[in-house]
Amino acid sequence: MKNKSFLGLLLFSCICLTAIAQETTKPVKAIYVNADQNILFDKLIDFVQNNEYFILSLDKQAGFIQAQKPVEIKKVFKPNERRTLNFVIRPINENLSQITLNIRCEEKHWGGSESGHVYYYDDKGVSQNSDLYQNIWDELKSALVPYRQVIFTTVTTPAPTKALPAETTLNSLPKAFLKDGFPLLVERCRTVLASAYMTQKLLSEHTDIPGWEGYPVKLYEYYTGKDIKKGVAKRGLVYLLNPSAEQLATWIATTCWEVKQSTDTTYLYKLAEFIKRQSGAQFPVQGVVYEDMYTKNFYEPYIFKDGVTVYVADSTKMPTDKHCTDEQLDFYLHMTNADLKPNTGRYARICSTNRTQYYKNGGKTDVGDNDEHRNQSWLNVVRQLYQLAWLSDRNELMIAWAKEQL
Repeated sequence: MKNKSFLGLLLFSCICLTAIAQETTKPVKAIYVNADQNILFDKLIDFVQNNEYFILSLDKQAGFIQAQKPVEIKKVFKPNERRTLNFVIRPINENLSQITLNIRCEEKHWGGSESGHVYYYDDKGVSQNSDLYQNIWDELKSALVPYRQVIFTTVTTPAPTKALPAETTLNSLPKAFLKDGFPLLVERCRTVLASAYMTQKLLSEHTDIPGWEGYPVKLYEYYTGKDIKKGVAKRGLVYLLNPSAEQLATWIATTCWEVKQSTDTTYLYKLAEFIKRQSGAQFPVQGVVYEDMYTKNFYEPYIFKDGVTVYVADSTKMPTDKHCTDEQLDFYLHMTNADLKPNTGRYARICSTNRTQYYKNGGKTDVGDNDEHRNQSWLNVVRQLYQLAWLSDRNELMIAWAKEQL
């Protein structure tokens, strides 16, 4: 009997420890969607109804939706639940909204009546189970993907204050600059983009690249100059999401205004020239980037994903003679994080922002460091911040660099 009691206690302890371990991951309770608040309100109503939730409360002006449904849980010793979803939609700017979600759980219990099926619900409060939240986001994302105006960027909770489009917009800058200086900056940015050597031949535009759904990612074919070792030009394929001259100028202007409280050309043009030298304002979503970084006219392939250099785990996928085959080029366009080595490159396009600058600017996600531990979380952060920049007048990656370098 003592052995049985001990085994039972051990089993109970394991179950408790497992439950505690599962609760250590904080749930993602907020996402940002490239859509107007009113559009999202209507889409969320469709979502809860299509998923058989009963709507308890609606307030369009406040952006509030409350919906509920019972959930059958097929696990031993686990009672069924009733879940209440509380959505709040808040506008960030005219093209971006935040959706926050709290899930309240109630456990269904037998009331003890012998004469009939009498049950009651025990309120367990707001759930901290990250899996519940992620399941809702996944379902919601699937429901909204067909609408191009809806783009997801999931962020951790609490939301980092420096990862969102702030109040600073182009219209926040001095009117004299907007009238006289900004048009000159746009022209300067046209010269920056003219150095974008990978934008030679547009093959197609895609809005379904994994992780970039809804964004107008463009597939380009390009050729290097004559390579001094191969004696021929090298062909490249790459997905790019490059800003327009106006968009780039806007990012530069708001960056200089936030960091230096100035629109002096000393800062504006320094930043523009740095971007030109570092990237030509080219943001490689995925593919190969040929560069003659170390030896003039010797073009070496660098593989990019989410704006960062990555390293392919399978050595056979990399060319020994630095000249990618068509099969290798196609592989780079379709590779996933699982195809990569654990570490990534240091710098994020388009401004060569590094991890240290990200942390100094208030970054909270653990992305490793700039030395031995350059983990893949950097890809997710860079992707999210660039997507947020695409939707606003600010580029947080650019601001992080400028705070240290301007």
